[in-house]
Amino acid sequence: MTLFALYVLALLDGLLCGIRTSMGRCPLIRKHAYYARAMVRGVIGAQLFSMIALAALLTVFALSSDRDFLRRDLELTAGRMLRVFVPYAALVILNLALRLVPSNDVRSATSVLMLGPLTAIRPLVMIVGVFYGIAGSSMIGTRILGILVLALMLSLEYLLNRRATRAQQLQIRELV
Repeated sequence: MTLFALYVLALLDGLLCGIRTSMGRCPLIRKHAYYARAMVRGVIGAQLFSMIALAALLTVFALSSDRDFLRRDLELTAGRMLRVFVPYAALVILNLALRLVPSNDVRSATSVLMLGPLTAIRPLVMIVGVFYGIAGSSMIGTRILGILVLALMLSLEYLLNRRATRAQQLQIRELV
């Protein structure tokens, strides 16, 4: 169940990365479809990286001499990671929910005071969460998987940002 919770958080992170990398790049007035596509791209990217991580997990599992111990080690490691990731995700979701309040002041305050800083510390939270999780692990396979997942998820926003930059440059060329 803890691995599934990490998977759901990875999909949520992908969705938010998709939105974040598309912000301010579209000259359209009605942007709902544009942002919806950006969210889908983020979820698809997170899903693709999750499948790569699952393939690595299955490989480590197949090569392990003690699969029961590996399973327990993975669950304990994932549980420790959740201690970092769940409060962070809850804070992000709370601030996104506050944006539903029909007040420009509240929406502006959540962007400036919370969502901006939370976005800025996202890589640090991911690094701390993974290293906190794998620090208690006794198996090298678990540690390698943790670092692989960290590398994949940190690269997701970078790759989505590169794609959004290329799309924006094409739009600019079409307009000019």
